[in-house]
Amino acid sequence: MVDGKWKMVDGGRKIVDGRWLMVEGKNKNKFSLRISVLYLIGLLLLFGTKFNAQSVDSLVAEAVKSNPLLKSLQYKITASEKRTESINTLPAPNLSVEFSQIPTNTFDVWNQSNSNNFALSQMFPLGGKLNAMAEVERKNTLVEGNNYEIYKINLTAQVKMSYYTLWLFDRKIEVQKKNISLINDLIKSVESSYYTNKINQADLLTLQSEIASYETQLLILGKQKEAEIYKLNKLLGRNLDSKEVYAVNDFSADILSSSQSKLEELLGNSNPTLKKMGSMIEMNKAMIDANNRELIPDLMVQGMFMRMPQGMILTSKSDLTMLDPKIETMYSLMFSINLPFAPWSINKYKAKEEELHAGISSIEFEKNDMQREMTSQLKTALVKYNTAIDLIKLYNDKVIPLYSKAAESQVSAYQNNRTGVTTVIDSYRMLLMQQMNYYMSKADIQMSLAEIEMMVGRKMDEF
Repeated sequence: MVDGKWKMVDGGRKIVDGRWLMVEGKNKNKFSLRISVLYLIGLLLLFGTKFNAQSVDSLVAEAVKSNPLLKSLQYKITASEKRTESINTLPAPNLSVEFSQIPTNTFDVWNQSNSNNFALSQMFPLGGKLNAMAEVERKNTLVEGNNYEIYKINLTAQVKMSYYTLWLFDRKIEVQKKNISLINDLIKSVESSYYTNKINQADLLTLQSEIASYETQLLILGKQKEAEIYKLNKLLGRNLDSKEVYAVNDFSADILSSSQSKLEELLGNSNPTLKKMGSMIEMNKAMIDANNRELIPDLMVQGMFMRMPQGMILTSKSDLTMLDPKIETMYSLMFSINLPFAPWSINKYKAKEEELHAGISSIEFEKNDMQREMTSQLKTALVKYNTAIDLIKLYNDKVIPLYSKAAESQVSAYQNNRTGVTTVIDSYRMLLMQQMNYYMSKADIQMSLAEIEMMVGRKMDEF
């Protein structure tokens, strides 16, 4: 094994990266040139991909900045804050003007009416009602803030899962292309044997059909990747048709250092969904307080100014033709209260209080059930994480090296006519399948960490 590549020579043939190539005479120089060109192209593609690739953290930051629904939730917080200011103000005063008892044969309402009345009234809610209603809205602002945090943490998890799904599709496509390249090299290496009747046509047709099968898988993977890009663009707030999404070629798997008990404690204290339910309970309590304050009467104050162009009229039958009436003015004040505690009205407020208490009990039980469910999901994610960690070590240290040696042995046996081509193909399939499983386990680590962050309600570097 040289530089991580298995090489063996047998009858002028060499296995390089699992590829069966002819190295004889002049072909050796051509092979070296081909390898150099392919290596150069690979480097250009690698650096080109890295140049365009975006880290998952940069995409998360972009989503938080540009996601339309997250912006909508931010405006809902602002709207609730302004609604608090709106509620904590006195109701508008009422101004009224009245021209009473105007003779039908005149339009001079100012001088011919018996009185001109100008009234100004104002309602004063007593007992701190306005502040109690504003407190309800302040609690609602906390609920809206929790909604924002819930979607933000879920958005972060969705972006990460979509990103690593996209990375996994890239690796699957890479493995399929490698498989096609291996079989193409195998076909080239056995063509001379076919012409000398050392192998039959069925072997070539089997190899060609295998390539066609892999090309079909490539098409499917390409379409699945395209669909995942649409999903990621939606989360990022980008144009859905944008193709400027590239995952890195490789990354270091993150390591979880917190214990399960610590994570469960953080879940109970930091999860935004549980916090929202706590805020809803506090809001219902504030609504109970505001409801009970409605039993305190409201005060209505009214002041009226009256102008009587024809003076004070004693009776409707008084004869004023012999008098010279003068304009008289006067004012009046009125104070009134409502009676919410009247027997036929008080049940409205009592029933509302019972309704709110029942709502609090409902939210408390729902919160308890939600915490149990989230704890179950957290434990499931931890099992998935630990399993993926163990699998990566197993694939690296044992499974892939053993399958690599098995594939090389099958190729050598086929060279010496001790086995069939289907056995060689199966050995390649199994090797590449294990490579695929390795990549899936690596993606599972990051996805399970994203689920843990979503349950806990914090980023991994915060716990």
